Amino acid sequence: MTDSLQQHLIVTVIGDIIADELARMRPAESEYWKRRQWHEDDTLIARHKSTKDSGEDGVAVDSLERLALAGRVVQFFHMGDSGVEDYLLRRNSLAEWAKIVLKSRQVHTQNVTVTTSGSTGQPKACEHSWSTLVEEVREFVRIFDNDYELPPARIVALVPSHHIYGFLFTILLPHLVDAPVLRGFKAYSHVRNGGLRAGDVVVGFPELLTQLSSEMPPLPPGVLFISSAGPCPASTLHQLYAIGAARTVEIYGSSETAGMGYRSKPENNYRLLSRWRRNAENHQQLIDRQVKVIYEIPDNTQWHTEDEFQITGRVDTAVSIRGINVFPAHIAECLRRHPAVADATVRPMRSDEGYGLKAFIVLQESISETVTEQSVQAWLSDNLCAAEIPERISFGNQLPINSMGKAQDWSVDNSPTGKPLN
Repeated sequence: MTDSLQQHLIVTVIGDIIADELARMRPAESEYWKRRQWHEDDTLIARHKSTKDSGEDGVAVDSLERLALAGRVVQFFHMGDSGVEDYLLRRNSLAEWAKIVLKSRQVHTQNVTVTTSGSTGQPKACEHSWSTLVEEVREFVRIFDNDYELPPARIVALVPSHHIYGFLFTILLPHLVDAPVLRGFKAYSHVRNGGLRAGDVVVGFPELLTQLSSEMPPLPPGVLFISSAGPCPASTLHQLYAIGAARTVEIYGSSETAGMGYRSKPENNYRLLSRWRRNAENHQQLIDRQVKVIYEIPDNTQWHTEDEFQITGRVDTAVSIRGINVFPAHIAECLRRHPAVADATVRPMRSDEGYGLKAFIVLQESISETVTEQSVQAWLSDNLCAAEIPERISFGNQLPINSMGKAQDWSVDNSPTGKPLN
């Protein structure tokens, strides 16, 4: 079952892509699109033709939005030279779009292209070989079956499917083992309210698993949890074991590489997947054994053996501002030392926003005085050079994150008051 994805799985990916793109284009509706579950009967309707009778299956879009949605699907499924991509603009239902994707995969390529979350800069496209992704998931199936004696019987998906982690474990895994999938609120409800059963594989991310671990009832035997998209607190993993998890597996990887390593206890080292070997000349790099391509490891690593390592912290990558190399992570750390600041993140401004850096700040709950962009900039000027001081500062109740709990970009706050934003 490796040659062609089932149509219903392709519909899921298309739906998640549409939700992500509509949330980007319609920020005020982002929560609605993130929560929506997609089905084969869902249909794109021209906005000027939409009526109250269009029903819940109809999604009203204008012509530019439709182009953007089709473009994202073409990019993800690598359809650009298939000769069938234009049919996405002539068909309306997700079932029809899925059939066009299937045709493209038959006549062109089965590779997929995911987009980074933008957690460390501008989002970028990352192409993955279909055969490489299949082999990675097969390796995890062998680990689950043979090492853990936990063959997957049902997938409980708490993550979207259009990121590499979600695609591997909520699309490709159920495709290869022919397992049913629970998604959306139904999946969350099963985890939260005692609906799990032996053979379940819960695919989550650190923030959500941390929340659920303190709310879930005792687990039945044979439930496996997977976490990725960032470091999961050891206390969360220990709590999952305490309530009966058979295994908790942390997967280390990136959008560029897919999975690199895994471990089943927070005290353990990560073990490299068989695809990789450490670069003997640079321990911050991995080499793909098959194609001999070198990839940078996005975090600082400490190696214990040739195939076991620990993550010791994020690599602070420099960016050039007016010809001066500055380090956003260092600047964010400086902001956290401000007496009114609980947390902060810093990144370069987008080209449409201006030049320089921007910051997003979460204020301490106990702070009563008004904290403004100007007052924070003045405070920073005592410790940083001009190029290091963010040009624009936004305020909010939490740092911007996407549906996977990973840091994401934000639009600069155009309010002159510095009043915290939702």
